[in-house]
Amino acid sequence: MSTESARPAQGDVGDVVLSVVAEVTGAGPHRLTDSFYDFGGTSLDAVRICLRIGRELAVDVPPETLLDSEDLAGFASAVAAARGAR
Repeated sequence: MSTESARPAQGDVGDVVLSVVAEVTGAGPHRLTDSFYDFGGTSLDAVRICLRIGRELAVDVPPETLLDSEDLAGFASAVAAARGAR
């Protein structure tokens, strides 16, 4: 199996985001309409989340992307756009 086919499809980005956020924060379940700050997300959590997402989806996402997103859906959209740009 190639590395490309092992990566989640762009439509699965939201699921990956929700899964990683829950694992890193230890809170959940989350919805894409949740704000990162609503469940007590910290800047260290943002770094960890972005690093994990970067590894899982092979994309570079700076923590500011998560910190500046209105909700997890906005972050997932930014991640999907970054994946599409590579």
